[in-house]
Amino acid sequence: MNQKVAEPKVAVNINDDQCSRCSICGSLCPYDAITTDHENKKIILDIEKCQVCGICYSACPAKAIDTIYYSCSSVLKYLEKVRPQYKSDTLVIMCKGSAPDFSEVGRLFGVKDFIPLSVPCVGRISEEVLLGVLVAGVKKINILACDEDYCRFHRGSPLTGRRTIALNRMLEQLGYGEEAITLKRNSLKVTVDKDLCIACGNCVYYCPYDAPTLTSAGGISFDLDACRGCGLCVALCPAFALDLENWERARISDLIPHLLAEMKPPKILVFRCQWAVYPPLNGDMSPNIGTIDLPCAGRVEALHVLEALQNGADGVMVVACSEDDCKQEKVSARAEHVVTRIKEKLDQIGLGERINFSAVSPRYQGQVEEAVRQFRQSLEGAGAEKGAAK
Repeated sequence: MNQKVAEPKVAVNINDDQCSRCSICGSLCPYDAITTDHENKKIILDIEKCQVCGICYSACPAKAIDTIYYSCSSVLKYLEKVRPQYKSDTLVIMCKGSAPDFSEVGRLFGVKDFIPLSVPCVGRISEEVLLGVLVAGVKKINILACDEDYCRFHRGSPLTGRRTIALNRMLEQLGYGEEAITLKRNSLKVTVDKDLCIACGNCVYYCPYDAPTLTSAGGISFDLDACRGCGLCVALCPAFALDLENWERARISDLIPHLLAEMKPPKILVFRCQWAVYPPLNGDMSPNIGTIDLPCAGRVEALHVLEALQNGADGVMVVACSEDDCKQEKVSARAEHVVTRIKEKLDQIGLGERINFSAVSPRYQGQVEEAVRQFRQSLEGAGAEKGAAK
């Protein structure tokens, strides 16, 4: 008897019974994933075009759009759970693409203690969430957004700016002070050590944004306004002359042994593009899995894969967006090429099966978990075969 395969859970849904057909969602969607069927008087969501930014969810006046990621109820539950841990009445909501480490976030806002909330785009945080947070007892909300022309979802950062202005005006009238909500912008960029640079031109050739150029003096010059922080040039620099703010090479190297020491075998270290995977707010994770979020799968470099294997990882997995979904000008395809080259070299010493590349999307819940499960099975199968051969 054939078993019926369950349909994957879609990340975004429109409730026809609640929808007023105002078309605000369609006008704000950066990817033309939402259209109006005027003949049948329906709003149509093309889930294959959807990038799960959450802007439509946050902007729907009828609350007719549901999302499985960072909904109002889940954010408030998270706040209730972690507030005693952080012992603060200040909340900092930060876009993953704009946030440096937490200590630097605190410096930007001039606060030492705060409750962190990291989301794929601050544009998905609705007025309902912000007001609910204040009602729950938070006295100050700080929002760290990307620069407007740097936003991976194009409209999320500008929308948040307008939303903040409107809410502050309303809250001031209600006695919350002039700026109950503070918005700042930040973008993370490449740094260059000119003393290490050998002017090989790798970064110039591979950068999808034409940020680096070779100079007449025989060095490299970076247009940081053009840089979008994907990290591909850093991963491909043979001289280790480039680094990326918040994803510095040494920071990642230091994190690897700490993660692996806390894991149980079989240990799988996952380098994941932060736009491909939306982790749960509760942070629940298998004891066999350790994760390192990256600005793009293009930031993965051979050094860190080798360090993971050297420190006891049974497998290393790179999770990326598909080429069509990539928020970094199809850098994920180049990342796959890099991982393939690493695998080919590891094949020469019999370790090729211990690295895996998977393209997933947050539009369907559970894709990354299934990819990890299959990789784990392949590792266990390879281990069993080697044991039988001895």
